Amino acid sequence: MNEVMKYLSNTSVNSPFFLVVGDDNYERIKTLLLGTGLKPFKISDLCRNDDKRPNLDSLISNIDFADIDGQSRDKKIVILGLGEYLALCGEESTFNRLSKIKDMKVGNARIVILLRGVTNIVRRLQIADPTRFDGRRVMFTDNTSSALNVTFIPPHLNLHAVEGVKALLDRFESGITTIRVKSSVVFDNPIFVVSKINNAYDAIKHIHPTFPIAESFGTDEQWTEFLSSLNAANGEIYSIIEGFGDNPENVFATWINGVNFKNWLYFIALKLKSSEISNPYLKYVIDTTTSFADFKRNIINAIINVPHTDRRFDAFYTERKLLVEKFAESDIASFVSENKRDLGESIYKLTDGTLTEREEFIALFSYIDKETILKRAEIGYSALVDYLRKYIFVDQKVNRELNIQLTEYFENYKNQKVSNAIKDDFLTQVETLAIERKYNSLRTRSEVLTSLNLNDTYLYWIDALGVEFLAYIQKLCENKGLALCIHIAQAELPTTTSRNNDFYFEWSGLKEKEQRLDEIKHKESGGYIYQLGNPPIHLAKELGIISEVLEKAATKLALHHCKKVLIVSDHGASRLAVINEQEEKYDTDTKGEHSGRCRKKPVDYSPTMYDLPFATESPDGQFLVLANYGRFKGSRKANVEVHGGATLEEVVIPIIEITLANPDTSVEVIDSDKLIASFRKPLSFILFSKNELHRVSVVIKGISTPFVAEKIDKNHYQIRTEIKRPGKYLADVFDGDNLIGKIILDALSETQKKSGDDDFEDIF
Repeated sequence: MNEVMKYLSNTSVNSPFFLVVGDDNYERIKTLLLGTGLKPFKISDLCRNDDKRPNLDSLISNIDFADIDGQSRDKKIVILGLGEYLALCGEESTFNRLSKIKDMKVGNARIVILLRGVTNIVRRLQIADPTRFDGRRVMFTDNTSSALNVTFIPPHLNLHAVEGVKALLDRFESGITTIRVKSSVVFDNPIFVVSKINNAYDAIKHIHPTFPIAESFGTDEQWTEFLSSLNAANGEIYSIIEGFGDNPENVFATWINGVNFKNWLYFIALKLKSSEISNPYLKYVIDTTTSFADFKRNIINAIINVPHTDRRFDAFYTERKLLVEKFAESDIASFVSENKRDLGESIYKLTDGTLTEREEFIALFSYIDKETILKRAEIGYSALVDYLRKYIFVDQKVNRELNIQLTEYFENYKNQKVSNAIKDDFLTQVETLAIERKYNSLRTRSEVLTSLNLNDTYLYWIDALGVEFLAYIQKLCENKGLALCIHIAQAELPTTTSRNNDFYFEWSGLKEKEQRLDEIKHKESGGYIYQLGNPPIHLAKELGIISEVLEKAATKLALHHCKKVLIVSDHGASRLAVINEQEEKYDTDTKGEHSGRCRKKPVDYSPTMYDLPFATESPDGQFLVLANYGRFKGSRKANVEVHGGATLEEVVIPIIEITLANPDTSVEVIDSDKLIASFRKPLSFILFSKNELHRVSVVIKGISTPFVAEKIDKNHYQIRTEIKRPGKYLADVFDGDNLIGKIILDALSETQKKSGDDDFEDIF
């Protein structure tokens, strides 16, 4: 201040005095200068409007002018903001401008220019003119370091900042060093740090330099709205996403569907909290997804690129299934298409969560080894495994030979249905049965119903339910805690609904009809159109319908709306008759009904004249019905499945009694450590049950024929098998059609048993 005071009192110096300061002493020195009586002159006042550069030519003329503010020529002025403004304009511009100003003549006026941010330029001026530009005209404080920082923001951007260059210079003149300004003015080559925010994302990074999300993760519109939210939250990023809770993955189902800002913000929230995500698959997708537009698609499809041998795969598969369980079928359909790239891998990626995937599971039977599919289906589509499981026919009203034949026939039928092909030996068997017609020994539907206790019973008529579904129904009942009793009957020929629906209309109690199973098999309502080579994907919907019916039955029984649910079918249906595409040589006059499986009997009909060994007559003599896989000439081809004929799958029907199961039913093998199996003494054992059982049988794995128990008393049951070799045998125990337990039979040879006894006796 001593040097300033000398200048103020020395009128022999008629040029401005340059006082160079730094950020740390600017405010203190400005206050001292104003305390000497110097009047402030702000460069910002030379801006013609809010966002225009100051008119420095006006400054120079005002310094030369005799009357700047109405005072006499000996006025005393301190100019503020000049150094900061010139520093924005660049080094050469600053040098040239200050060169002119230092040589201006101010007469008796005293002009002190408080300069900040241009120390090096002023030193250049000294070097260029050391004689005249000496200590009388320039002074450097001890600390002239400056860290001015300006961030320019587009005027339209929603970010807190001063408005225009005028306001920017005003802040500088107040001593502020770091300023955000909305301005359209462009400054080239500034001396100090100047940054430019071009968009909302730049603004966010300006507020939070360590913000970890790349700009590519959002659009300009999304970042703009994010910035607006950030401003409203006083710059607190985590306040913006707190609406998703502490753990955003818990609300995945709420926010995954949609493309509005909130959905995108959820994606950003997951990105920000990636390290906290516990779902390994979701974390994998979040970490590898670089665009919100790909987020949902990657949730669905990312697993395609993970080999099933990858150590992460099982966890990914399980967690992905939970994530996509509520996705629309259309979303999953695109996944199924993408998943076809590698059929060997595709089977491992499918779940049973959507109909589209279940249909694809079935379609792959035509391309992938059956055992591979079934092994994977145990995890991915257990209902398909349950459908294909061998059902052991044990109807006591059916002779043993036919029960065995039905067991083998329908196991083969189901396997060929899913593989969409007919084996020659099976076709030969069908044609043999078409002549033998062993179904004639079965009871009629009416005979079975008459024999049952139907008090407090609710009737479900499932149109076109065949016995092929009995293993699946048996498993559903087991899972739901239901007891069932299955009866086998024959439908009336021809196997059409009109010939087999009288039971429903004669029923006087509560009843309900489920006809979707039948509709699936017809083009008009089912939606499936058969063409050569098309896989039987309609099976997926068939299994779904049956599951729905069983769920309804379980609900009615649990609510005690009835004591028993009775499921009855009018007829079955044949898939193999459709894919066989065998046309018989005689025309039909049924006008396409039932796809040529039956026709009205000609007046002059005789088996020898028409040469139809596979045709049988209906009981009333009005129809000829085909019992092989053919159709009468000229008839309309079936679309998916067909009925009306007399193959076993069309004519053999189930009648199923369902009740609540006894939860206490269990069995155990008596003296399980003393079982013997030899050629002299086949395996025999006794089962114990604390509740009385009625029709006990045991099915040993690998043996199709069940072994029926002999009742000793109400708690003990003797089973005599034909097993003559020692070893471990796995077996299912049934009471009627209900699986009530699983046992392991560890049979020793007589030699092993005797040796063991001797060893035991040797201890003594």
